[in-house]
Amino acid sequence: EVIPEITLSGAPCGIGALLKQAGLAASTSEAHRLIDGAGVRVDSCVVSDRGLKLGAGTYVLQVGKRKFVRVTLA
Repeated sequence: EVIPEITLSGAPCGIGALLKQAGLAASTSEAHRLIDGAGVRVDSCVVSDRGLKLGAGTYVLQVGKRKFVRVTLA
């Protein structure tokens, strides 16, 4: 399976804004609802904290069972 890759600047970045920028959520509010429903994973770990900030690096974001994006934060 091929995972789409994108590069974003602005690290550290909040998880809600990151999901929106990566195209995995239509809005930051939707991203927060997905987090509340345990539907978001970063590098295979379930995200439960809406305030999570990710620093510079490469992460695999997953929403639901089939939506994946490899994000490189600079």
